Amino acid sequence: MAKQSSSKGHKPPAKGALGARARTRRKLAVRRRGISATELASLLTRSPEFGWGLAIGAVFIVLATAVMAWSSSRPLHAPDQPARETVLARVAVEVVDDSRTAFERETARQRVPRVYTPDEALMREALSTLRSLPGIVGRAEKLDEVSRDDRRRFSISEASFAVLKSAVEADGQPSDAWSSWVVEFGQLLRRHPLLDGATARMQSQSVSDLVQLTLVEGPTRVAASSVIDLDDPEMVTERVGALAARSRFPEAVRPSVIAVLSALDGPTFRFDAANTRSLEDTAEAMVEPVVTTTPAGALIFRRGEPVTQTQIRLFEAETQRFASEGPAWSHRLRTAGLFVTAASVAAGIMGYVGLYAPRIRRNPQRMTALAGLLLAGLCVAAVGVVSAPDLRALALLGPPVFVAAVLAIAYEGRLALALGSMVSLLITVALREPAPVLAAMIAGVVVAAWQLSELRDRRSLIRAGVTIGASLAVVFAGATLVGRTPGAEPRWHLIAVGGMWAAFAGVLVMGLTLFILPALERLFDITTGMTLIELRDPKQPLLRELQRRAPGTYNHSLNVASISEQAAEAIGADSLLTYAGVLYHDIGKMNKPEYFVENQSGGPNKHDKLSPAMSLLVIVGHVKDGLELAKEFGLPRRLHHFIEAHHGTTLVEYFYERARKAAIEQEEASGQADEMPEEVEYRYPGPKPQTKEVAIVMIADAVESATRTMPEPTPSRIESLVHSIARKRLEDGQFDECGLTLKELHTITESIAKSVTAIYHGRISYPGTAAAR
Repeated sequence: MAKQSSSKGHKPPAKGALGARARTRRKLAVRRRGISATELASLLTRSPEFGWGLAIGAVFIVLATAVMAWSSSRPLHAPDQPARETVLARVAVEVVDDSRTAFERETARQRVPRVYTPDEALMREALSTLRSLPGIVGRAEKLDEVSRDDRRRFSISEASFAVLKSAVEADGQPSDAWSSWVVEFGQLLRRHPLLDGATARMQSQSVSDLVQLTLVEGPTRVAASSVIDLDDPEMVTERVGALAARSRFPEAVRPSVIAVLSALDGPTFRFDAANTRSLEDTAEAMVEPVVTTTPAGALIFRRGEPVTQTQIRLFEAETQRFASEGPAWSHRLRTAGLFVTAASVAAGIMGYVGLYAPRIRRNPQRMTALAGLLLAGLCVAAVGVVSAPDLRALALLGPPVFVAAVLAIAYEGRLALALGSMVSLLITVALREPAPVLAAMIAGVVVAAWQLSELRDRRSLIRAGVTIGASLAVVFAGATLVGRTPGAEPRWHLIAVGGMWAAFAGVLVMGLTLFILPALERLFDITTGMTLIELRDPKQPLLRELQRRAPGTYNHSLNVASISEQAAEAIGADSLLTYAGVLYHDIGKMNKPEYFVENQSGGPNKHDKLSPAMSLLVIVGHVKDGLELAKEFGLPRRLHHFIEAHHGTTLVEYFYERARKAAIEQEEASGQADEMPEEVEYRYPGPKPQTKEVAIVMIADAVESATRTMPEPTPSRIESLVHSIARKRLEDGQFDECGLTLKELHTITESIAKSVTAIYHGRISYPGTAAAR
């Protein structure tokens, strides 16, 4: 019966006032009247959306100016990268020369003597062996009586045997002279470290002329030439022999002294790494930083030349000093210029949104989210380039492409193109980028808006990521070539690296977009094509419930969805949104399916036992019930409007006429004038359609229902029916708030008539069979 309410009795209302009022409204809607600047200002000041827009725009301008002022005072160069501009010092400045300071400190570290710690036990063992050497030959009368091992081990010859024999007292103890020689040799041995081969080679590479020995009496520094390499037999023989001579050992026994030390199990001194490092750190800390003075007008960066860390430090120091000592008017002028730039871009953004993005303009939450997105893009680019200049391509190209991708998915490609270009301009000013880089950013924005104009599956994001990445790589490499110093040789490896990072930026943006897509839908209160595709699935819980409880309504929704989709495509509206919205527009009928004619299978009509007023409540109630189900099952907000507005504020004509007829019969039976029902009481509560998609559904819904009741649905009758219903809705003012033009309405009616004719065309009656309908 719900469809009877919108399809029966296509005759005009009883009173002609309704048609007159509709014609008046249409004339007023078509008529154009000029408006003065004063009236426009008055209208804007009374608009709450305008106030929100001004407040959000003011905050955006202030924050954008702060970000640009901060980033424009940074060097924005990476060491070993070519400078993109020539910069001169505005004031004289002193800065630490990092390279010279590092050189001086490293030199100080190298000049520190290496520290060695003695092996006291090993030296005592060596001296003990020397002290007991005369005792080995004490009782022998001739050399042959000394064991062969001792002779070989201590290099005892006839001459040394005689000396050793004379150094033995009667009690077998060494003589005082021999003992004094050993003591003197021990003192010399403590100042002439015997080192292993590896340690001695490391010592030979030291630039210091001294070594430091950690002795009992305290640290002692000696000449580096006193070191003896145990792995060098010639040095051991020469140096130990010299020490033996200085200790007054007779020349005949010096080979024995050399043999004793050559037979040691290890070095007499070992390298002390901890103490050496401590001395090096102390020496380094004592070196004052090397300060260089740069006069005003001196060159800091030269375009095209590799940048050093010292030049970056000089730029930072010069910027800080100029900020503290430079003329105040210069700082104010620079800040004012950035403020004007931010205000101009913000004005362009607000103007575009105000004219072409009503979904954002009417919603302060969306305006705030949009401003936050644009500011986030600017901040990420600025912080990225400042903190990691070597990743400049990624930091520059990623944010504007991400902004464009989000806006293309959330709204439309034109908005993404416009606002992506605006944020690219802000980034260019903030980071002092040349025009070719701005062109590269805008090219990336264009490709993103083009690739993501209609997002129906996840493969679209992957394909868009590859396309955007390849495009960014090409345009950024071209921008780098164009922006190089004229006549300079291209640095191909840097161009290749920049192109790789640019390509990675495109892939990264699409990966990030895919990851946060559900959050974007909640933040911007949007419904992407992927979500709409999922909602079209007949296995959706709500659709399955509709199939089970109201199969007639479900089939009706499928027909209307097919009809509406074609009409939406005909005028360039969102056909995917239209199809999904129609599938759910009548879900409220599940609560009382038997009260709607498409779900009735013969038998008495339940409305026959109800008064027109009660029937009206049941019919109109399916809109409210549908909204409650939509909220319960979490349908996107964009689909709610299809449920609440597909009837608009139209008149439930069938029950209105029944109520009028009952009132007339009551009046005739009683002879007393009965109160006639008011037309407004029998209208749907609305609202009227706010979008073209819902307006299409309003016409298609009524046409499909009315066509079912036609005995002979010929093409001419269907076309006449479609035009009649569309004209009635237009005259009733149902399309006043959706922006539908008369040309679009004509295109819609033509498309609907064609689609309905294809579904309900007449069929041939074969002999002996019932006519196929």
